[in-house]
Amino acid sequence: MKTSAARASLDEVLELRRDRMATVRQVVDGLTDEKLDATTEPVEGPGWPEPRAYPVRECLLTVLNEEWEHRLYAERDLAILEARAAAS
Repeated sequence: MKTSAARASLDEVLELRRDRMATVRQVVDGLTDEKLDATTEPVEGPGWPEPRAYPVRECLLTVLNEEWEHRLYAERDLAILEARAAAS
């Protein structure tokens, strides 16, 4: 992906999206009950959330909820664009 201030092309965004989806699939496919019951290793440094151990199950739910909410926004925005196109 470009590192300049220019906007990424749709193809670049879709490529990055496919890469992220493949990573998530790989992680989910490798999950076991034992791994879901484990906790993460704290990542030291500035930022949010605070550096501490988190339940893996909680982290997975956060990622899945974020993905669901992004889908809802995308569907909402697509419906608006389709309605505008139909009206013109």
